[in-house]
Amino acid sequence: MMNLLRKSLAIEIDGFVNFIHGQCRSTKTFTQSAFVQARKKIKPAVFKKLSQTIINEFYTDNGTSIKLWNGFRLLAVDGSRITLPITDELEAIYGQTKNQTETSIVQARCSVLYDVENNYVIDGVLAPLAKGERALALPHLEYCQLDDLLIYDRGYPSYEFIYEHVSQGLDYLMRIKATFSQSVIDFEASKKSRKS
Repeated sequence: MMNLLRKSLAIEIDGFVNFIHGQCRSTKTFTQSAFVQARKKIKPAVFKKLSQTIINEFYTDNGTSIKLWNGFRLLAVDGSRITLPITDELEAIYGQTKNQTETSIVQARCSVLYDVENNYVIDGVLAPLAKGERALALPHLEYCQLDDLLIYDRGYPSYEFIYEHVSQGLDYLMRIKATFSQSVIDFEASKKSRKS
């Protein structure tokens, strides 16, 4: 599953068993049905932990391979909606919403912290639509460090959200409305290319 299955399940299972047993045929075999049933027992937290282990390994003792932008690890944060299968279990967790045709669908909100230069998802979260983008983005800060530059689109700026970055000493870039604050209005009116 971590290798992102590309072939039929039977071929992938056979290839995995051969790999594990060093190209020697094992006397034990299992069916696709057994795999699917076993897969349902795996807790999602396992995948998050494995992903974090891989990411931590990449950023540890790998300085020459890590791509930076002007000395910064360039991190983008974005959120979106994801349409999920309509099941009672998913509806209970994420709720229902209506689409353009008034048909009820199950959707979740996702938020991702992404290393733009190295093509790694550092953190991701899935939550009910009722939870806003800012609320989902704040826990991403736990995975950030000094010398990161976080980039946000226009839905993120708020005084509280900016305060969290300033209080943690994190550099950020946010797309904001020209009328966001008096400081922004004054800067826009000055026609300067950067704040002096």
